[in-house]
Amino acid sequence: MASKEVQSTGRQVDEYLYEPPSVSTIQDLKDMYNQLKDTILVSIDFECTDHLPGTSYYERLSEVGMAWYDPRDDPSPSRKFTVEKALPKIRSVHCIMRKYKNFTADSCFAHKTLEEKSHKAMPYSCYFAKSYFCNREKAMAIIEEKMKWLSTRRLSRKEAAGGKKRKVIVLYWDARLETSVFREAGVDITAHGAEQWDFQLLRLFHMRFRRLRNKAENMLYSLGVSLASSSSPDLQSKGFTWHNATNDCWATVAGFLQVLSMAEQPWKWKRWLEEEKSDDDWEMILWSDSKERRAGTDLEALDMSWLDARNFDRNAALSPPPMKWPKDASGQRNSEKYEVDCIGILEFVGISQPESDLQTPEQQSKPRRRRRPGRWRRRCKPDG
Repeated sequence: MASKEVQSTGRQVDEYLYEPPSVSTIQDLKDMYNQLKDTILVSIDFECTDHLPGTSYYERLSEVGMAWYDPRDDPSPSRKFTVEKALPKIRSVHCIMRKYKNFTADSCFAHKTLEEKSHKAMPYSCYFAKSYFCNREKAMAIIEEKMKWLSTRRLSRKEAAGGKKRKVIVLYWDARLETSVFREAGVDITAHGAEQWDFQLLRLFHMRFRRLRNKAENMLYSLGVSLASSSSPDLQSKGFTWHNATNDCWATVAGFLQVLSMAEQPWKWKRWLEEEKSDDDWEMILWSDSKERRAGTDLEALDMSWLDARNFDRNAALSPPPMKWPKDASGQRNSEKYEVDCIGILEFVGISQPESDLQTPEQQSKPRRRRRPGRWRRRCKPDG
């Protein structure tokens, strides 16, 4: 029996942004899976600083993340699709804006005490790519270049001769921040034919959690996105770090692949969406000012034994030391919370540095020769 043609996009949410197709039954999901078998799945996510209220998202942009999965990377496409085989083939990019590279959960002076709202962005916690420093214009150019490249990636000779392009779908989780940045930056993600979906509006999520909008970490964790099965005990103990732009992108693609895998493994559908909980296991959620039960059971953690912890270790080592933490309007660093003595540290010479080239932190940071006590000066140009 031929698959039913499902509507390629749902309700229009914003300019060029749509809900995913309406999926409410296992047959709907199988139809969508069959239509997306050869589609490149992309996710884009941004993070912003917290200390500049009243400014635009683009002005506060501190991280740019991107991840993609191309089913044509599988050397044996005829094999039955499984999410476990697909996950290691997700590719990622992570850019930290040089302008805000010293603003972290530890250093940001906008959060003075533990009682105040925590700093969300986690720039030095990327698991899936090497982090690079650049400016926001370069980061936008990278996204545009990647989208153009993906549209013609792995074309057959016949497709290339006919001028065809690959089908590409860009997934966001609550796209309001990203669409705002793209507007201000003058970036058109659909320039090469890509579709844009707000992934959190997938109807299945509403059916499972009884909410129109859900937190990404809660929903994706329920689909098994975690580091519980990582081969690194250190990563297992840390858990999955959210609000790192590329981690969030990778998790979004992985979560969507997990949803698609239910078409080939219906037991996942039954467990995640339909399985009844015991009275002791019922989870209570707030819905319309009342408490409601939700059916379904979280899926087991995805197999992450392939994940190399060296990327995370390298990126974590780039986190700025206290001597480089930014100062607030009074000239003080965020030393109260962590009791770091910043008095008498190195004096830096402020020289601007061109930001046009994308460089690895190793290329930017070179060993500095120590002079006589009290006469420290940076021999290289500091980042702006």
